Order: sequence, then C-alpha cells, then structure tokens
Amino acid sequence: MSFLYFYSSKTLILKMSWTQIESDPGVFTEMIQKFGVKNVQVVDVLGVTKEAFRSIGSPLGFIFLFKWKHNQNFEDGIVLEDKPPNLFFAEQKISNACATQAILNLLLNINDPEIVLGDELTRFKDFSKNFSSDICGETIRNSAVIREVHNSFSRPEPFIMEETVAKEDDDVFHFTTFYPQFDENGEGGIIYELDGLKKGPILHTGFEGTKWLIELVSILQNRINTYGTELRFSLMAVIKDKRFVAKKKIEQLTKELNGMDEKITDKEEKTLTINKQIQELSNLVEEEQSRMEMAYRENERRRFNYIPFFIQLMKGISEKNMFSGLLEKAEEDMKIRLDKKKRKDELKKQMEKKN
Repeated sequence: MSFLYFYSSKTLILKMSWTQIESDPGVFTEMIQKFGVKNVQVVDVLGVTKEAFRSIGSPLGFIFLFKWKHNQNFEDGIVLEDKPPNLFFAEQKISNACATQAILNLLLNINDPEIVLGDELTRFKDFSKNFSSDICGETIRNSAVIREVHNSFSRPEPFIMEETVAKEDDDVFHFTTFYPQFDENGEGGIIYELDGLKKGPILHTGFEGTKWLIELVSILQNRINTYGTELRFSLMAVIKDKRFVAKKKIEQLTKELNGMDEKITDKEEKTLTINKQIQELSNLVEEEQSRMEMAYRENERRRFNYIPFFIQLMKGISEKNMFSGLLEKAEEDMKIRLDKKKRKDELKKQMEKKN
C-alpha cells in the first residue's frame, strides 16, 4: 500500500513528494490558516475522559493519531461502501499525507456560518461535491496548493535519502478524523470516522441532542484498550478560534453596556460585572495571541535547517582537537547511566520477589 513509504529526509526531494507532518496543534492550526480557513484552531486533548472533553467546550471534531497495523480491523463501526451525499470523504492516495487528509476531511464537512473556508477550499469543495471518495482522493493528490501548504512544514536538507518501505515490525502511525454530523434540527445525529485508508466513511453510532462527546469517549476508550500496553496515542480537538469567540463576546457585552437603561436600580453593580467580564476576555485574547505567536516560532524552528550549523560546529571542535576529551566524557557519562539503570533494575527485581 503506497501510504506505507517512509522518507528518511523530510525535505521535498521531488515536486510530487509529501513530507511527514508532526502531531502538534500549532502545526495543524497554522496549516489550517494557510489553507485560508478563518476562526478555527487545534488544541491538545489531555485525556480520553468526559471531564477532559467537557473542558474543550464545543469541538467541531477530533483528530486521532494511533499506531497502524497491517490488516487491522477494529470492528467498532460500519464502513460504508458509498458515502452519504451530504458528507465529504476522500480516500488517501498519497504517502505521508494522512495529517492533511484528516484535517481536510473534517474542514470540508463543517457547516457553520462563523467558519470561513476561504477561496481555495470553497472552490475545492464545490468542484468535488459530486465526486466519489476515490476521485476526491485523486483530486487532493493533484492539488498543487494543498501539496504546497502541506510541504511548507518540511525542513530543507542537503542530502537526498533513499525512501524505504515500512517492514512488518516497524512503527507506523496514522491520523484519522472523528466528526459529528447533526441532523437538520440539531437535535441529534451520527458520529462518523473519516479514515482515508478505508474505502468509505465509518459509521459508528447515533446520538441524541448534543451528547456525541459522551459516545465518542466510549468509542476512543474501546479503541485504545485493544492495544493493551501501547501508550503512544495523540488526540487533538478542532475548535473555534478562542480569540474569535472571546472578541465576539466582548462585542456583545459592550453593546449591552452601552444600551443599559439609566433608570435601573443596580446599574453600577451590573456595569462593574460587565467590565470585569470584558477585562477577563481581553486577557484571554492576549494570552491566546501570545500562545499562537509562540507556536509560529516553534514551526519556524521545525523548518530551519540546522545541519550547516552542526557541520561548522564539528569542524571548529575538530580544529581545536577537542573531540578526544568529549568522547571520553561521553563514554564515562554513558557508563554511569548504565550502572544506575542496572542497579535500578536489580532493585526492582528484588522488590518483585519480596511481593
């Protein structure tokens, strides 16, 4: 299967290559923004529990990273041969593209007037609305704009490395999307999993009201439990941009404040309360802006090519004949760490015998 190709180098070696994407909310948020989408951000979810999900607010969907296994079948949903006419789903046709595929499968299903898809994705959605899942995947593969945004997170490398095929015992990780499709009245709906490696969307379960998060907790917990002791999972939520939500509330509170009747008895108290809320929301906007700018800086570091720096550093160390001392110190430090680990393992075995 083509998606199981690893690239030893993250560089864009050929024009049609797609780089690997890190599971990081800052990366996904900037990718969404580069597509032209507005008022959306991605955040980490710190646990698959009802409490963790409630703390998010009202997520638009989730992106789940898990260890992929050959011939893996979770049997926790029904793979639909034909996607519903009102649901976007694209099969994955590109190596290393499951991150972009996951976010596109979610973004192109969001029907919220406050979420602005932007010109590029709007055109893409209109162009592909009558396509099959297979052709939608091919359309993504052939989109120069989508490929360019995806590869904007690659790091330029001076070496061209040969690509290799993942072996049976290699660790291969894959992104999939969970999306709640509400009915027309918004009083319930269906939870779909949009996994590009499947032939169609996976229908998981229906839900009433807005209780889809409760159902999703159960789905994800059961999925994780099938892995036994495996702990390498990542879950991110796609939400409305916290800055956008806070600014909208500030605008509403400001209108309420300006339109307050002069004759009400507790006007002073209400004014203080509203001003306090506005200040708290303004602080939230500043905090989120700082967090976003920090994520942008981190992404710049991801793109930066550090190899020339390390080459010059090694040359400088070599010219000053410092390698021998550094190597001896490294060997000594390694011996100390191994001795500590050995003593720790021996102590652990002794404790197990006593118990």
